[in-house]
Amino acid sequence: MPEGPERDYAAGVLANRAGNIGESIRLLERAIPEIRKSQPRRTAIALECLADDFTKVYRYADAARAFDDLLAHFARELRPADLQGDRDDAGVVHLLKAAPPQTISLDGPVRLKTQRDPTGDLDTDLTVNGVREHWLLDTGANMSVVTVSFAKRLGVKALPGYGQTSSGITAIENRLQVAVLPGLKFGSAVVHNVVLLILDDKSLDVGIGKNTYQIEAILGYPVLQALGAVTFSRDGTLEAGPGTAPSGVEARMFMDGLSPMIECGVNGRNLLFDLDTGASGSMLSVRYFRDFRAQSGSWKKAKNEGSGAGGVKVTEVYLVPELELKVGDRTAMLHRIPIFTSAVGTNLDDVYGNLGQDMLAGFESFTLDFAHMRFGLGKPVPPATKPQ
Repeated sequence: MPEGPERDYAAGVLANRAGNIGESIRLLERAIPEIRKSQPRRTAIALECLADDFTKVYRYADAARAFDDLLAHFARELRPADLQGDRDDAGVVHLLKAAPPQTISLDGPVRLKTQRDPTGDLDTDLTVNGVREHWLLDTGANMSVVTVSFAKRLGVKALPGYGQTSSGITAIENRLQVAVLPGLKFGSAVVHNVVLLILDDKSLDVGIGKNTYQIEAILGYPVLQALGAVTFSRDGTLEAGPGTAPSGVEARMFMDGLSPMIECGVNGRNLLFDLDTGASGSMLSVRYFRDFRAQSGSWKKAKNEGSGAGGVKVTEVYLVPELELKVGDRTAMLHRIPIFTSAVGTNLDDVYGNLGQDMLAGFESFTLDFAHMRFGLGKPVPPATKPQ
């Protein structure tokens, strides 16, 4: 493309997705004054990316201004789910306008023990403000989250005002407050000025059969990203910081806002999937359904329960018996994956699916390298030891 605002726009959006935040801000700030005159749809996308860039570098007041411009002048260019998401995000950064930026003090490599909670998700025990608790490790969480009860135990004070957030595929809106935790010790690292979203306890009370499990705290993307690279091992350890890197050939990783995406090979094609380590199972989107419906003869009809903060949504789906994914130089096999036949109105519609713990279970480890935007799987688990 020739030099000019159109090129700056395209390169700025790509830089945002690839994690080159400084470059994205520079290009988009140069492009927006020109493209807003005749390209409203592209201006809306550019402002979304710019607000996301500012949020990632903790320039909350600048993020609030970008969101205000977007919502005041280009809201009609957004689909309903994106519009609601932008309104929610704008509300949060407005509450944070005067908050200090997150920083990290790292004194050597980080090594912590992890375990599975009753829902099957990974968590680790952290002592914060003298309070020891399980913190769920969730790359799908845009921010770290605590319950109202746990916030009181921590002694953190909510900032003035209220916001709201929606939860994944359920799209249920949950009222929230925001606090800034001065210090969170994470092994040999201390992360300063961690943003906490405070939700009602019931929003994080997860049903398990006839019982429930109360999640108290979730460690989200900003803390994990600050560590540079994080490796989760099957033996129950988490390693991060200097010297942590994937082994072998890794898959490319991108960002959709504060959510990581990875590139996987399917039937000789490279496709993008959301990666959510807080999800027990994977799912395929309507985009996958449209591109691969010629294979539907082997699919079976079923109903899927999508749970999230605030409730459960039941949807009619197909089940794909088996799916082979090429992830870098590894091959992951998924079984009985639900596939949506219509749009759900979230960012899931834009990618080919959401990959959860079932994709990771067949490997000794997995690594998210935020410094180099790569994702890697460790050695395959010997067949005899794979979970049934």
